[in-house]
Amino acid sequence: MLNQVDMEQELRATVERAISGYVAGAYNLTGSISTVVKGANWTFVVRDGSQDLAFIRLYRNWGRSVADVADEMAVLQAVEGTPALEVSRPLIDLVGRSFSTFELPDGSKRLLGVFTPAAGRELAATAADWHRAGAALSHLHRQNRLAALAPKRELLSDDRRKQTLAMIADRSQLVANEIGKSLDLLVGLGANKAIGPAGLCHGDVRPMNMRIEGERITFFDFDDCGSGPQWLDLAAMVLWLEFMNEGNAGLLWRSFLAGYGLVESESFVHSVRWMVAEHQLRIMQFLFDYCELDTALWDVVLGQAETTLRKAADGDFRAFAS
Repeated sequence: MLNQVDMEQELRATVERAISGYVAGAYNLTGSISTVVKGANWTFVVRDGSQDLAFIRLYRNWGRSVADVADEMAVLQAVEGTPALEVSRPLIDLVGRSFSTFELPDGSKRLLGVFTPAAGRELAATAADWHRAGAALSHLHRQNRLAALAPKRELLSDDRRKQTLAMIADRSQLVANEIGKSLDLLVGLGANKAIGPAGLCHGDVRPMNMRIEGERITFFDFDDCGSGPQWLDLAAMVLWLEFMNEGNAGLLWRSFLAGYGLVESESFVHSVRWMVAEHQLRIMQFLFDYCELDTALWDVVLGQAETTLRKAADGDFRAFAS
């Protein structure tokens, strides 16, 4: 009898074979196919030897409508590449589609997209790399016409925040109370007041979603893109600097801002602190909606969220260190 690990490996192999046959027929794309990440979205890589030919995403089977994915693809096709910026773009299949519906071996159906690989290496914890990342993000944000193409969802809303807090309270009223206190402190500072530009947001900016080649950064994984305050994307990098154990976080943050073309001011820092809190709550909402965690892991996640919100209220992030 197969154990759980063997069953999972057999499932992956079966789906990978089915995907291989599908993209060979639909895209004339052949190569070895293997799983990269099997999460809410299931991501595969197509390789010819050591060369990445494409990446395939099976979109999560709820929460992303056909119209939503179509908007994401429209954004990626419309982004203007610059010497500083590129994005991983959708490949078009043999009948002109940027995505399609794929039937898995078990009969379930999910939307499928195929993307060009992002050229280059991972972002290093150096001032030069983070400066380039900031410049690339500014080139993306300043393409104002992209906002009209973006998926029709606001990335931040009062209702969504309240819903997330209620879900946290279902797990731990104590944590929800502490997070609420942190949010109240930020509101008292006026940090929640809308400043800065609004438009297309990547929605999940982090070093792992970038590749660098020369002076150019390629962004990928626009699964959470939408419209909203664009400094949310900057704040996401503050959050990831909290989790990094390498590099001088303050130096990297200032280099990132310099590349973006911003200088810290009191109002900017207050706004970013609020946006970090909002981004952490967005992460929590995603976990509630799409992930199954055991009790012990939920305790860890809730503790991290409480800590992040407290640091946001206190302005105590590593990125802000001199």
